[in-house]
Amino acid sequence: MKIKTDENDYYARIKELNISHYREEISYYTQAPLRQVEKKILTSINKGLRILDVGCGPGRFSIEAARMGYNITGLDITSAAITAARSKAKNLELDNIHFLVGDMTHMPFNDNEFDYVFCVRFSINAIATFQRRQKAISEMVRVVKQGGIVYIESFNKFYLGRGLFLVLKNILTDIQRKISILWCYLIKKRYFGLLPGDIIYKSNKVAEAPVGYAHLPTIFELMKLLPNKTLYKFYSILQITKEKVLDFLKYFRYSIWIFLIKPK
Repeated sequence: MKIKTDENDYYARIKELNISHYREEISYYTQAPLRQVEKKILTSINKGLRILDVGCGPGRFSIEAARMGYNITGLDITSAAITAARSKAKNLELDNIHFLVGDMTHMPFNDNEFDYVFCVRFSINAIATFQRRQKAISEMVRVVKQGGIVYIESFNKFYLGRGLFLVLKNILTDIQRKISILWCYLIKKRYFGLLPGDIIYKSNKVAEAPVGYAHLPTIFELMKLLPNKTLYKFYSILQITKEKVLDFLKYFRYSIWIFLIKPK
């Protein structure tokens, strides 16, 4: 189908939309705290090792991790967010953290440069197209050291917290989009709509922020995104925080965490 031809245009359009969206949410995320699940993972990691925070925004996760004693590099595509992160880090006199503007699908780092990579708070879902999400995860694995871990947090299309009806509605919407894409291909017309699994949403953090974009993957899609020969395991937040050892509903919760271990 002709989606391949339009992929770069689609990616660029969604990227600009999200830059505008997250630029307006800087004031919120500059003040937002570290979550319990993030603290739990960080406290399991030895301090003094190098951590990359991908999609760091204005430094919500990065700065708190640096304050806990970790050596942090933050990368984000929104230049205004990086400016805010640098300013806050400077005010806190943190010398174990630095920030760069960059795209996670093509990161400016050497192979095996970091001990751990974090991509939290659904940053992976802000990337348009399957191929670009796959490339982003490949980049995370590339820059982490052998034996290092990549932590990725993703939305879950099968989340049942809002009812089975919404899940079925999302699936039917995807089927309708696939039919529209096929029809456009058959009549040699360009498809301008959203791709299957994509949503446009209003901010619940800052009222005046422009709409944002997110992709809602299934667990099966997430498995296809992961590089070959990379060890991985899926966890729910309840498992990470030790509230549950076995979570039989983890594939139906709001978020899914992926722990990727780069082979030695």
